[in-house]
Amino acid sequence: MIARWYETFDPLFEDFNRLRSELDRLFDIALPLSNIRSVPRGTFPAVNLHDGKDAVTVQVYIPGVSADKVELTVQNNTLSISGERDTQRCDDKEITPERYHRRERFSGSFTRVISLPEGIDQDKINAVCKDGILTITIAKREEQKPKQIAVKAA
Repeated sequence: MIARWYETFDPLFEDFNRLRSELDRLFDIALPLSNIRSVPRGTFPAVNLHDGKDAVTVQVYIPGVSADKVELTVQNNTLSISGERDTQRCDDKEITPERYHRRERFSGSFTRVISLPEGIDQDKINAVCKDGILTITIAKREEQKPKQIAVKAA
């Protein structure tokens, strides 16, 4: 049998492919960010934070979580969101955890910790949950609000 020229390089290509897959795996561990996300895929709950003129607004997306199962704490400009999501509830008695073929929503407890901007007033916090969106509004301290300065003509 005549060996093809590329068969002699197969072990070398296997080593390169193994090296490439190991590097891909390493970068997936070190940089688990995808596209424009600021947290790894699958982080729950998703959060938007807006730093406005008078207040900081945090929107927390918690579909399927009842408001009484959510706990919020603020300490040292850090917001901690904890809760529990139960996806076991189902009206259909035929669906049991043992019979799932695929299950992509987790059930159980979760915690998310977010750093808040400086200058918030921890005594002026309001939280409202509607349609699976928890909106937390935290007022800024007066000294942190921007001051309007009038410019006079000389």
